[in-house]
Amino acid sequence: MKNSSTTPKTMPSAVIERKPLSESGKSVTETPSKSSFDELYLKKDYKGAAQYLLDNKKQFESGIFHYNLGTVYSKMGDQATARFHLEKAIQDGYINSSSINNLAFVKSQLQVDDLSTSTSLPDQIISTATAIPMSGYFSIALFLVLVFTLMIRFKKIQKKWVMVVVFLLALTPVLFSNFYVKNINYAVTLKEIPLYEGPSKIFAEKGKVRAGSKVVLGQFKDGWFYIEFPISLSGWINKDQLGLY
Repeated sequence: MKNSSTTPKTMPSAVIERKPLSESGKSVTETPSKSSFDELYLKKDYKGAAQYLLDNKKQFESGIFHYNLGTVYSKMGDQATARFHLEKAIQDGYINSSSINNLAFVKSQLQVDDLSTSTSLPDQIISTATAIPMSGYFSIALFLVLVFTLMIRFKKIQKKWVMVVVFLLALTPVLFSNFYVKNINYAVTLKEIPLYEGPSKIFAEKGKVRAGSKVVLGQFKDGWFYIEFPISLSGWINKDQLGLY
């Protein structure tokens, strides 16, 4: 099954992130001979821009770092690696129209069968759960607490035991994210990877996992991961060429 989404009209674009200010209020600068990220990006020196980001990772917030790196890799045509970094940017809370558009563009270029395209209900549930950042679950919980507080204030809920149950329900998103979602191990395949029946190349090969596929990982054994989701890709893959979260 192919991804049926249409290609966005706008190509991926990076964020021009200025260097942080020092205590004196002056810009923190790097070695004068090095071009800054925005200069390299605007000159379309994408390889140089990627290297600049990797060399100066500490200058950027995590979400912006992965967003820019994912965008640059997309410009270079490495859509699998681009997807890994854009997914990571969103997971780290960098969620806006640009990050969503760039990820949609990359996914439309990859045309892979994975969590985001599966019609299986379990796959869709896991895909949705991993797409929401931790801050999103916290916001949902705060909204529910506010709603239930207003219900209690206006005496829509009066029994104490009901109040306790309601507040526990309000905390469910946070509990779910901390005790389940946070412990989910998922990855993006950076290259096409053979899928085996067991954790070794001595087992029969079941097929291939295409580059850029998002998978949820289960058991780990001697350098091999078992794919739990999507269900259609259940099997063992080597940890090499995996972008792990």
